[in-house]
Amino acid sequence: MFDIRIIRSLGLLLAVLALVIAIGLRTAPESDATAPPVAYTVQPGDTLWEIADRTYAGDPRDRLGEIRALNDLEGSTLQAGQTLLLPAA
Repeated sequence: MFDIRIIRSLGLLLAVLALVIAIGLRTAPESDATAPPVAYTVQPGDTLWEIADRTYAGDPRDRLGEIRALNDLEGSTLQAGQTLLLPAA
């Protein structure tokens, strides 16, 4: 029938494969599937700082760069009625 060495080799191969899969599942990065950005209409007197402070928990500085990048803003001047895309919280 089958040689015992072949059976042992297959068993060892399956064990190593299972270990590799288990380690890969534990260390796999989280999904990049994030919520889509949220549209926000700028109100008179709004600033990027105030929008970030009202919209997100924590330090607004963490989100200012994200808002600028998402909207291709070089400065911080906003116009009332302008629509901004805000990263999902």
